[in-house]
Amino acid sequence: MRKSKGILDRFLKYYRSISIDKKFLAVAYIQIFIPIILIGVVSFRISSDLIFEKYIGYTSDVIKTARLRIVDKINELNLITQDVLYQSELYNVLEKAQRKIDYYDDVASFTNKLRKIILGHRDIQSIGIFTKDKKLCIVDNTSQKKGLDEIVPLAITFERLYRIASNGDGKPVWYVANIDGENENNPAVLIVRLINNPKTLKFQGILAIMVNSELFTKTFSELVAEKSQAISLIGQNTFVCTKGQLNKQEVMKLTDSIKNENGVVTYTSKESILNVLPIKEVNWYIVTSIPVKVLFKDIDKLRIWLIILCFLSFMITSATALLLSMDFLKPISAIVEATKKVSSGEYTTINDLERKDELGLLIENFNSMVQKINHLINSIYKERITRKEAEIKALQSQLNPHFLFNILESINWLAQLNGVSQISDVVIALSRLLEVNLKEEKFLPLEEELKYITSYISILKINFGEENLKLEIDADKEALKFRIPKLLIQPLVENSVFHGIRPKGRGKIFIGCYVFDEKLNIIVKDDGIGMNPEKLNKIRDGLANELEFDQEEKSYTRIGLLNVVKRLKLIYGSNAHFSIESVPNKGTTIKIEILVEAIEKVYEDNLEYL
Repeated sequence: MRKSKGILDRFLKYYRSISIDKKFLAVAYIQIFIPIILIGVVSFRISSDLIFEKYIGYTSDVIKTARLRIVDKINELNLITQDVLYQSELYNVLEKAQRKIDYYDDVASFTNKLRKIILGHRDIQSIGIFTKDKKLCIVDNTSQKKGLDEIVPLAITFERLYRIASNGDGKPVWYVANIDGENENNPAVLIVRLINNPKTLKFQGILAIMVNSELFTKTFSELVAEKSQAISLIGQNTFVCTKGQLNKQEVMKLTDSIKNENGVVTYTSKESILNVLPIKEVNWYIVTSIPVKVLFKDIDKLRIWLIILCFLSFMITSATALLLSMDFLKPISAIVEATKKVSSGEYTTINDLERKDELGLLIENFNSMVQKINHLINSIYKERITRKEAEIKALQSQLNPHFLFNILESINWLAQLNGVSQISDVVIALSRLLEVNLKEEKFLPLEEELKYITSYISILKINFGEENLKLEIDADKEALKFRIPKLLIQPLVENSVFHGIRPKGRGKIFIGCYVFDEKLNIIVKDDGIGMNPEKLNKIRDGLANELEFDQEEKSYTRIGLLNVVKRLKLIYGSNAHFSIESVPNKGTTIKIEILVEAIEKVYEDNLEYL
């Protein structure tokens, strides 16, 4: 959470630092680019889905129609097996064959009836009657190359034929077998059925009908018009017929995995899209396949056109946004340049851009403001600046004699108590103090101000005693570099020494200088006698209203506090804050807070006068 907030803060900081023309263009491009991309992506996605769904729907209709036709043919051919079983000659042949009686004449008569059935149904290629160990009769369609007599028992044994028929419990069983070994291009499609005696219901033989596989090929040819689309009929893990090219291994894996499905199953791979529909009546499957690249050929065209349209829209809208942004940014840039000149002291107006909108009104008001500023600077501001400088100098001149008086008093005590040997040290310390006092600079680094106070305390220790007056300084390195008004802290230290510690006889002064919350904080704290709440409130009121103290308060505060407060207000205004706290018999704490930004600005503004 903190990391995300930090990233957001850095982004906002960067955003606020870039120029308004870049912000305007960024907003314009975002408003253009995002909708175009969203419209393009959504349109492409919807169109792709529609094309895909349309293909799936069309293919589902095709294979459902093919399934209906194939089921009709299956039912029709199943009825033919029933017609064969209704022939009385069939059971005479089977009975005589079972009793090993001459049945050739009966076979000849029955064969003629079977031949009539074949001639009336072009979908039948061959009909045969078998027992468990031999064939009794086979009738082939002479127009076909292969019949039952060529695959039974050569490719399919009598025993296997019986097992296939037994799976139907007297009903027709459809079976697909490869009659050329591993070659799957020429399978045999058989309808096999047990022949049971209608009276005894005992097994007597096997009826086998070989179906012309071209029946299914014609069905597919009528339904599939797309050249790239493939369709196949699969039975007993064998491809009955196939039109087009498809991945047979992939198809076989798919059919094995959907044995319990009822409707159309769609499967999409990297290369093709497959639709599979089971034919539950014979446990077969109809499979359609189309290459992905073929199906998505139209989708690719759509993608290209959408990209072109998005690009053209982006270029047109970008050009329009750029022209509009230039119209807005030109007067804004003029205002920015004018404000830079004003900040550098050059008060010039903006040329009329002949605008009547809000920007024109802003320029008009700006020109009026600049003219008024020129008047104020020339007639009022300079007069007030001169008066403020005079007041500051008067306050400083008021402070310096008071300061020198105390120093001379300390030297007098030193001479009386310690003799001549220590006067040299006092004179050195005094020279450092006078050097700072006599400098023309109005602002000194805080580090130099603290050194000045250290020298000042070292002189006072001669009067108070080394152990009776302690000074502790704690300052941030960052705080030491700031330049503050000269002798800003010294009056506070002096006030603490003479009005807090001296009546007590001994004590400690703490000076803390820290930078936090974008402010320079200066703390002067003593452990002297402090003040009661009544005196503290009177002093606060006097400092807040900049009133001269009466004789009692003057004897307590002298002029140091009021001097410091006035200087802070004159130099920093509302950017500086002065506060005082005191507890009787525990000491007094004075705190000064100055905005870092105000410290730097005041010093830079006064550089030309320093």
